Amino acid sequence: MKQIKRFTCLLLAVLLVLPVLGCGGSKLPQFEDFPDSYVDALPENAEDGLTLHAFNWTYREIMANLEGIRNAGFKNVLTMPVQPPKSGGSAWWAFYQPLGFSIGDNSALGTKDELIALCTEAEKYGICILVDVVANHLATTDDEGKEPDGTPTVSPAVMEYEPVIYRNRNEDVDGIGVTFHHNRTAAGSGAETQYYAYGNLPDLDTSNPYVQQRVLALLTECIDAGVDGFRFDAAKHIETSSDPDYPSDFWENTVVKAKEYYREKTGKNLYVYGEILNAPSGRDLSVYTDIMRITDDGYAAQFKNAFASKDPARIMNASLKTDDASELIAWVESHDEYVTSDTHYSDVRVAKYWSIIAAKKDLGGLFLARPTKELTVGQIGSYAFESEYVAVGNRFHNRFFDADSYESVSESCYINEKIGDGDQGALILNVGDVDPDKTVRVAVPHLEDGNYYDALTGQLAVVSDHVAHVTFEANGMAVITRSRDVHPRLEISERDCSFVGEKEITLQAIHCDEAYYWFNGQTADRHPIDGTAAVQLASHADNGAVALTVSLRKGVNVREQTFTYQQLQLLPGGFNVVNLPDKYLNGEYELYIWSWSPGRWSKNYEIRDGVMLVDTAGMDGFLIAVFPQGYEIPDVNNWDSNVIKQSADMKGEILTAGFFDMTGF
Repeated sequence: MKQIKRFTCLLLAVLLVLPVLGCGGSKLPQFEDFPDSYVDALPENAEDGLTLHAFNWTYREIMANLEGIRNAGFKNVLTMPVQPPKSGGSAWWAFYQPLGFSIGDNSALGTKDELIALCTEAEKYGICILVDVVANHLATTDDEGKEPDGTPTVSPAVMEYEPVIYRNRNEDVDGIGVTFHHNRTAAGSGAETQYYAYGNLPDLDTSNPYVQQRVLALLTECIDAGVDGFRFDAAKHIETSSDPDYPSDFWENTVVKAKEYYREKTGKNLYVYGEILNAPSGRDLSVYTDIMRITDDGYAAQFKNAFASKDPARIMNASLKTDDASELIAWVESHDEYVTSDTHYSDVRVAKYWSIIAAKKDLGGLFLARPTKELTVGQIGSYAFESEYVAVGNRFHNRFFDADSYESVSESCYINEKIGDGDQGALILNVGDVDPDKTVRVAVPHLEDGNYYDALTGQLAVVSDHVAHVTFEANGMAVITRSRDVHPRLEISERDCSFVGEKEITLQAIHCDEAYYWFNGQTADRHPIDGTAAVQLASHADNGAVALTVSLRKGVNVREQTFTYQQLQLLPGGFNVVNLPDKYLNGEYELYIWSWSPGRWSKNYEIRDGVMLVDTAGMDGFLIAVFPQGYEIPDVNNWDSNVIKQSADMKGEILTAGFFDMTGF
């Protein structure tokens, strides 16, 4: 049975009569450390763990970072939609305009074989791979295209992947029924489920048995590839069997059957949740939660101003969308929120909010791996997911996910105590003014008296008479457990990049008993890191490649990572676009340059020794676009939406550098 208790007035009253300690008063009692045999590990089941949203990452990038993901305490990784995306996935939004219901090979994320390889490798780390599924709609031609009845036009590219769905888009020609909704005036629950009013996207008739078969085929294909769960995009816009106006058995014939298939195959539960933003019109949430978890987009929003207002009660009193946290998935920020906002919280602030979600009893959590500023597909924008401030919250969750939970407030602190079978601990967030040199007394009415240690700093936090004496870092966060379990931290100025000439990388090792680095696997020639180290790469290039390995140890916790760098020799005659995959250089596709100011298509480049040399005269930036073989652009002065795939913008500092590395494109 879940136990989530809240104590406010009582704790405040207790604190008013607590004696002052450590200022010429009584000394704290001395305790021996608790016996502690805890070993940090991921939960066995996907539903008991936390999820990293690998937004804009390729399968290969996820695979290359599995060790870091595991070390950070994430059980699950959510990919972008694996269906064949519009334009091959030229931009992030193109993945949410799929062309069909199969695992796409012509996708910026990678191939089906690479997805299978990722799932196989992830299993070795105890990590589950979840994939995003778009089942509510398919791709449109453009933002304005309309059928005669005013519904969005289906992209002709759908015909290649879903010929039956495409042929029956407007009328029943194959005897299976019309495959898209055309009821723009549907009322009641149909106002949301019969016509998708966002982005001019053609809404599939998800009550159609053939459409359901195709969605189920995608789910089973993914499961066969090794996928362990799904997120359903726009789930609120797909009807349920309990809808008052337009019911259908879509979820029973897709998710329920996929769950049965997965259980027969693995003996485990398939992890599924649906995107339900706000409340569905005319429908109770239970129609979804009976089948899958749903998103709680409002939970974190209630306490994001707790630090500004210095009011921890805002955290404790934040309510969930349903009474049962095990039905929900929450986040600090979603990918939609991130890409539509001009301002973002600092990484440390995000980590503090995240720790609240991670500690919440039974609540699922989704952590966004932020994209690049340009929202480039195939580039990791941030490694904040590896931050120790994030990792301690994840490890706390993993350690106590099935423990009893007690939330409370003690003056300026929010506390979530965990009482497990022979194990105890607490997350404590101080939202007030923090003095790192001052010990703060925090009421913890459920923790047994004794020695606890802050997982962030290793500092002793004595609990006496149910009061914890805690010294906070400047960020006001402490995670106290019975373990002396501090993990080493690494700060690195730049990772896995290309460079010309000299390149200096700065390493900072924090909370380490030992710290070393070496090059190209030569462990015998290792160099110590005394706090920080400035590492020169150029002299260690082996045929242009440099492998920099960093090894840190704190107690029994070891962190070892290898970073790869490529030294380039630029060719004269233009801007160097390097490491463009061979398939784009050997004539299988048409490559065009779109220049900015003026906006114009051209082929002002040459291919020499595997490098694309671009003539940038008169340009203030450009991008590379891929089109089908033999394609000729009809109007070179206007953007052509037939692009299969496009690169990031190459302007500003990139243009000045003289090169761009297309590895992973």
